[in-house]
Amino acid sequence: MPNILRSTGVTFSRLLAFLGITSISLCASVIRVPTDRASIQAAINAAVNGDTVQVASGTYYENIDFAGKAITVISEQGAQVTIIDGQSRDAVVKFITAEGRSSVLSGFTLRNGLSTFSTPGFGDGGGIWIRNSSPTVQNNLIESNQACVGPGIMVHGGSPLIQGNGIRNNTQYGCSGGVGGGGISLLGGSAAEIRNNTIEQNLLTSANGAGISLFGAGSPIISANIIRQNTATGISPCTQGGGISMVNQSDALIVNNLITGNSAGCGGGVYWGVPSGNRGPFLINNTIADNVANQGAAVYASGFQAQTQLINNTLVSASASTTLYCDPTYSLTPPVLNSNDVFTASGTAYAGTCATLAGSNGNISADPLFAGAANSDYHLLKGSPAIDTGTSTQAPTTDLEGSPRPQDGNGDLIAAFDMGAYEAPGLTDRTPPVSTATASPLPNAAGWNTSLVTVTLNATDNTGGSGVKQIQYSLSGAQNLGPVVMPGNSTSVSITAAGRTVVSYFAVDAAGNIETAHSLTIAIDGTSPTVAGMPAPNCTLAPVKHQLVQVAVVTASDAGSGVFSLKVSATSNQADSGTGGGDLPGDIVINGGTVQLRAELSPGTKSRIYTINATATDFAGNTRTSTANCVVPK
Repeated sequence: MPNILRSTGVTFSRLLAFLGITSISLCASVIRVPTDRASIQAAINAAVNGDTVQVASGTYYENIDFAGKAITVISEQGAQVTIIDGQSRDAVVKFITAEGRSSVLSGFTLRNGLSTFSTPGFGDGGGIWIRNSSPTVQNNLIESNQACVGPGIMVHGGSPLIQGNGIRNNTQYGCSGGVGGGGISLLGGSAAEIRNNTIEQNLLTSANGAGISLFGAGSPIISANIIRQNTATGISPCTQGGGISMVNQSDALIVNNLITGNSAGCGGGVYWGVPSGNRGPFLINNTIADNVANQGAAVYASGFQAQTQLINNTLVSASASTTLYCDPTYSLTPPVLNSNDVFTASGTAYAGTCATLAGSNGNISADPLFAGAANSDYHLLKGSPAIDTGTSTQAPTTDLEGSPRPQDGNGDLIAAFDMGAYEAPGLTDRTPPVSTATASPLPNAAGWNTSLVTVTLNATDNTGGSGVKQIQYSLSGAQNLGPVVMPGNSTSVSITAAGRTVVSYFAVDAAGNIETAHSLTIAIDGTSPTVAGMPAPNCTLAPVKHQLVQVAVVTASDAGSGVFSLKVSATSNQADSGTGGGDLPGDIVINGGTVQLRAELSPGTKSRIYTINATATDFAGNTRTSTANCVVPK
């Protein structure tokens, strides 16, 4: 039907043009892989703007190209079970034909992409190659890809939305130098948005920006990402930016990010070089800690930085190097620092042209009291000097986790902004929220359903409390998922797998109070029981000598909910008279599933037919009936 509509639509469009009507909107279609098309690329080729390509779980060995189409390519079951393997032939996914935000890739693992000087990408983008396009890339796992530039994602022009992805274990390959970007590389002026991604364990062997590289990248937004354990090495005198590197005109807004455990020669966390006449980055409410570099373990700031701003950041280094190094080579004017905590236990916190800024304009140097940095927990403990000591200037209204800012974190009844990526919860709410789970449809009396069940989770906070921030749930057993964190006070999840699935859930309020976890077990069995042991086909009772013959031992089994009942009965087309011609009473004897029938005929008849029925019912209410006949010949 979709193809017929489209074909008709072409004819209609000509007619409408003749009538002076310039556009027509046809219903979008869903193309399923592999049901409707054998491969993802075949489905893309068949799609038109507005369509959705829906991909079943499995591993697909191909390299796909959106070919300029405004379509959504989405997995049915998520990235963990839906894999596109590039087979080391090219980038796994390409957006190189002016795609816009309506071109959406969601819910896949992209792996084994390779871009070298002998592949179409000519070294750009192992996992995803974006050229002069602005697609939406969300909720994917982009791992184990290789390229010269941007082995995870390469963006050469365009303003894509890259959101909610895991980008990890991607490696530079096939060249030395280049613009870098182990996780993501942005090249060329754009307004790209990089939000809510985890970018980790990417490796550059001779380039800058192991997590993210910005090279003349315009004005991108880098918000609410976790950038950790990325390594940039191999350049003398120092490789730049273990977490983020920015050079040329890259006036990025970098806000609410957690940047930890990265390493480079200069700027273990962040490096920038601002050209003359440019603004440079705004670094606001980030936690940049435990990164490693010979100079500027947290931040190495270079170039012409009079307009560059660092506001409400927590910068911490454990090494003996400098934490924040402001390079005097190009200008003696430092960047604007407002309300930052720059701290090291054994090195120099503020260095270079920033050396005198501690103690002025709200900048401090004190241990921020992380909750557990050794376990990657960089929330602020009660009593932290970074709580309620930030500024409202350009401060975001939420933190890395979506908690509202500001909060009254020190209990002085005044809500004020914290430094760093996490806002400490207000001290006035000590009561956790309460969540409930409702299943639809409800199970039967035995606790079983026979089809899909939707579990709706709702949470409420105490009157006057801070409000529900999020609900977290996970599935285990027959269906596995998560943990999944959903902002807000309500969400739902569909249980489709046969068997028992445990839904574990709890809510968290904006003050950080965590509810004790609850669980709800959903049991689904949509398969009828199996009946075995019925009389064989062509069952015959002979010789006819009035004897009882055992014809069946009927049993039932059910791998799902189990057998609730088995009912076995038998009838005959002749009466059980028990008189005349040697007849004996009791022609049908059933004991449990064992069936005995008497081999006798009524006088003057040519044959007799017994009919045996067995009906099995499982605890979910599924039934199966089996019928067989046995004949007494003359």
